[in-house]
Amino acid sequence: MHELITYPQANRLMIAVLVMAPVLGLIWGMASKRVVQGLIAGILIGAGNLTLWHIYNAITDKLGLDTVKNLLVNLALFASVGLLVGLTWGWVVKPKPQENAQEPSNPQ
Repeated sequence: MHELITYPQANRLMIAVLVMAPVLGLIWGMASKRVVQGLIAGILIGAGNLTLWHIYNAITDKLGLDTVKNLLVNLALFASVGLLVGLTWGWVVKPKPQENAQEPSNPQ
């Protein structure tokens, strides 16, 4: 039995994501009239994906693929990164206050 996807194939896929993410970010930025933000998001997503792929592989090579310790370390890593990205996104992309907000009616 052989793997569904080999290590070199996975590396090529991660390189493709690194190249395509800024292009897709630029397209999204042009569609939403936020070109710079789209490009920056694409670059960060592509670079972050490749970085996490290498970190994941280093951890898995060190601890073994099918160990509980590997599972817990990678879970902690990806949960921390997800929390950090989510908090940063919420801080950077603040919702605009509604100008026409309905105030409660006060019958007199």
